[in-house]
Amino acid sequence: MQIKSLFKSLGTARLIGLTAVVGSTVAALIFLVVWSGAPDFQLLYANLTMEDAGDIVARLKEQKIPYQVSSNGKAILVPGKNLYEVRLSLAKEGLPQGSGVGFEIFDNTKLGMTEFVQNVNYQRALQGELSRTINGLDEVESSRVHIVMPAKSLFIEDEEQPTASVVLKLRRGRRLSDDQIRGIVHLVSSSISQLTPENVT
Repeated sequence: MQIKSLFKSLGTARLIGLTAVVGSTVAALIFLVVWSGAPDFQLLYANLTMEDAGDIVARLKEQKIPYQVSSNGKAILVPGKNLYEVRLSLAKEGLPQGSGVGFEIFDNTKLGMTEFVQNVNYQRALQGELSRTINGLDEVESSRVHIVMPAKSLFIEDEEQPTASVVLKLRRGRRLSDDQIRGIVHLVSSSISQLTPENVT
């Protein structure tokens, strides 16, 4: 009876307002629950060829891993929890086959920053992202990737090729398989234009 009399005392206008507030609160709570359970998609690869993108999507479907493709079809995103595992798995299969694919989209270039500084920042970021990916292997305790990008020459015959070295610290008693080693080499060489697997040590 008390609740009924309370509703009567509120009046129709206040009752409608109270109902709207309660409804909005419930809707907001439902949205938060759904949103918090949604995967946090992160960039797997950018600058992909259409062929590579198609092959990668096919592998993701086979492994039942959720993915998103950018509107231009050149970038693929996967849930953050699967990111490094998927990269290594694809690298062992020789994907992507094109070179110069990107891991991150760098859109925070500061006004007035020279091309040299931009290149240095990109190189550092790429080295860090490669290391984080390699560290996703259970056998690897830590890794360091060093990339050498020679200055461009006016003459093609004088141009030096880029090189990369990978230093690994493995967990005690663990070893890498030949497939894993090939995967790491492919991962690094495919991330830099004109870097061949032979120049990754």
